[in-house]
Amino acid sequence: MPATKTAFSSRPTLASATPRLVIGHEAEELEQAIHRKIGERAYLLFEQSGRAPGNEDANWLRAESEILRSGIQVRESGTWVSLSTSIPDASGQGMQIVVRPTRVLVRAREASDEQYSSERGKQDEREIFLAANLAMEVDPPSAAASFRDHNLHLIIKKRRPDKLIGSSNGATT
Repeated sequence: MPATKTAFSSRPTLASATPRLVIGHEAEELEQAIHRKIGERAYLLFEQSGRAPGNEDANWLRAESEILRSGIQVRESGTWVSLSTSIPDASGQGMQIVVRPTRVLVRAREASDEQYSSERGKQDEREIFLAANLAMEVDPPSAAASFRDHNLHLIIKKRRPDKLIGSSNGATT
């Protein structure tokens, strides 16, 4: 087998990976895991402040900003929305994406040069979470994603106005 090529570094270039777009129960579990992780961090911030009441919202927002990375670029083009971001410390293996009509969530694993066995006790710390709130509604089943050379690309079709959530077709009941 030929040696792995390197590009401008001592690390091998990574092959492309196809992230899994998760739906249904699995998507709900991922959203709950993120919510739980933010809640745990917010509670830790509450304890660190001497259990001072009245800062629940501030603690939650701070915890959310620490847990959820931002930086997903969103571009609209005709009937499509394109999302892209660089995740230099992520591995494409096991990457999961939840697409909701106005929000995208990503869970990835941190890439590591060390043996997995040495990090086994710190599995949760190795997770990377990203989120993007969308200014328009998209059609989640139309999403397609790729991860190559530490860059995540996602394309999703915009929802047609007649298919927007909460819109009516003019019929009255």
